[in-house]
Amino acid sequence: MTSVFLDTDVILDLFIDREPHHVVALRFFSYLQVHADSIQAYTSPVVIANVGYILGKARSESYAIQKIKGLRDFVRVLPMTEVEVDRAIQRPGDDFEDSLQYHCATASAVRIIVTRNGDDFLTEGVQAVEPDEFTKIDSSEKLT
Repeated sequence: MTSVFLDTDVILDLFIDREPHHVVALRFFSYLQVHADSIQAYTSPVVIANVGYILGKARSESYAIQKIKGLRDFVRVLPMTEVEVDRAIQRPGDDFEDSLQYHCATASAVRIIVTRNGDDFLTEGVQAVEPDEFTKIDSSEKLT
């Protein structure tokens, strides 16, 4: 089973129709659903909070909750403890919030982070890939 960590930007691209990224996000999430037997998507409590806050401001609280409920149908939320926070403090990278995501993912042995801002992530032991890049990599690995 392939495990992937979803960053805030990819989820928001889908839910608030951010162009030109919405089409790519739609294709990516469709891919995840079609391959649910072989790909498990994860995220963090911080991503859920970010998505809820931004969707609530951009649309409405009810819209935010509706979308998060739908997301939870196929995305698991990894635990984030003080251990991951302390690791992010000790090794913050270029963006503290992305460092939190990195440490959350790696603590649960998730080694692929799907994001549009991969340059902000620590990359030791993980691949930070864009949504389209992930589907190409995953498809080619299934063919071999």
